[in-house]
Amino acid sequence: MHIMLGDGLRTFNLLPQRAQDIRMGAIFVAPLLFCIAVGQAFSLCLLTEYTMYVEKKECAYCLAINTTICSGFCMTKDPNLKEGLPKMLMSQKVCSYKQYIHRTVTIPGCPMHVNPLFSYPVAISCECDKCNTGYTDCVQDTIKTNYCTKPFEPQYLGFSNYI
Repeated sequence: MHIMLGDGLRTFNLLPQRAQDIRMGAIFVAPLLFCIAVGQAFSLCLLTEYTMYVEKKECAYCLAINTTICSGFCMTKDPNLKEGLPKMLMSQKVCSYKQYIHRTVTIPGCPMHVNPLFSYPVAISCECDKCNTGYTDCVQDTIKTNYCTKPFEPQYLGFSNYI
């Protein structure tokens, strides 16, 4: 605090030492909290609409299925020195399902001896977490198999094979 006296400007410290310590601590903690918040904000793991194509070699047609998947990236760290570190420090986080359900569809044009049912996951929510090989493909290389080799079933107005 600055106070003007008759002989000039003098500075007096009117804040107790504890208040100064709290203020200095806040100066150092605020940037840390900001970096943590920004790091989480830049983890863009989101629900994404996705169309997958399903066919069985015995069936006559291909089926296009609209679903939701988890897609994006997660902030992660990879230590330079991996020797002697516990495995939990070396696992990287991936964008994966937090909650999901399974839906089942019928692939059209299948012979009687072939099961026409196909089940697939539908993401409800996503999170950045360790890769769980129980329900996530953790391989970085993608295989370009999302296409049809068979025709789609023709859609006629008024036609239904519902029994």
